[in-house]
Amino acid sequence: MKLLDTVSISFKALTSKRLRTSLTILGILIGPAIVIGLTGLTLGFSSVLTHQLFSSLSPTDIFVNPGTNQINSYTVQEISHLPGVKAVVPFYLISATIQTPSGPEGTEILAINTAQASEVFPGLTLQTGQYPSPYSSYGAVVGYYVAHPQYPGQPTYHTGQTIEVTMNTPDGKVTKTFLVTGNFNEFSSAFADIDRALVVQSIVGSQYYGDQYGGLIVEASSVSQVNNVVNEIHNELGRSVSVTSVEQFITLINNSVSAVSSLLFVAGASSFIVAFVGILSTMFTTVVERTREIGVLRAIGFTRRAIMAIFMGEAILMGLLGGLAGVGAGVGMGYLLTSGSGFNFGGRGGGSGAGLGPSTHITPVFEPTFMAEVVLITIVFSLLAGLIPAYRASRIEPAVALRYEV
Repeated sequence: MKLLDTVSISFKALTSKRLRTSLTILGILIGPAIVIGLTGLTLGFSSVLTHQLFSSLSPTDIFVNPGTNQINSYTVQEISHLPGVKAVVPFYLISATIQTPSGPEGTEILAINTAQASEVFPGLTLQTGQYPSPYSSYGAVVGYYVAHPQYPGQPTYHTGQTIEVTMNTPDGKVTKTFLVTGNFNEFSSAFADIDRALVVQSIVGSQYYGDQYGGLIVEASSVSQVNNVVNEIHNELGRSVSVTSVEQFITLINNSVSAVSSLLFVAGASSFIVAFVGILSTMFTTVVERTREIGVLRAIGFTRRAIMAIFMGEAILMGLLGGLAGVGAGVGMGYLLTSGSGFNFGGRGGGSGAGLGPSTHITPVFEPTFMAEVVLITIVFSLLAGLIPAYRASRIEPAVALRYEV
């Protein structure tokens, strides 16, 4: 029997029982829909996070933090002389609080050479005002959510105003008043929550910490030199410092997304098992109901192989239709989930050092190859589910089948 004839007979058999076929296909599509929808959402999150990381930081940035030893001016000199190093920018991170009507609000003070900050943070731009002068110990640029608080009742701080903060220093809590010289646009970064921070000149940090820096930002001469510089720093300073590059951030993100995608696929696999049982049940019922039809087909010359092919064709068609419908439903689910405010990701009430602000919208990403693989897996599950009923149908003797009463 020709392939087209087999497909035609299988398709007519499915359409003759529309309700049962529709319900079976509905059970099949749940698995692909869950896997495609949630995986697309995860890949979209990864894509946005990667994009924002590269847009806010330079791909040549390398972050050096204290390890077993403190970072001081001697560390800066050692790294500055390594091959492939373009610049070394030391910084201080001082935890602090701002007094508001609703109580103290946590913040950070980033003390850094502001002339170099704009080079290592290409995404950090001023909305209004300017950076304080190089030797100013009282000027500060405030982050976006300090100038534009998200919660009612919190004070706003704009250029020309003063802001009083309480800093945690080696000498204890110190209260200091800064003059706001400007404020930043939104800036999401894995480095620091600058949207909720104050950026001041490095002289402020040196007043309390001397040359004991909070860390260094090392700028490599080119992207191709980043790994070499990271290795040179490790060789020179060993475990006394912790070294992380932007490229390593990306690798970490991709590894995390891969792990989450694998978990989602395993979770969706349970739905495939449910679909398998549904197809198996439907096919066994179909074989019983069509026993006399099988006898007629055998009587007019259909072989056992042809009978088996017809029922296998029905299972494969249901798997194909369920898989395609599941992919479509998964794509729709991905966009539906991201259209709600609940999936406009933000951290800590909005700004986040993790890299996403509250207005960041996640667009799901769907890979055609992965969608094709999901459809193929669905067909394979359907094929396996239909194998035993089809074999049973092919073994029915014509004389027995013709005498069968439903």
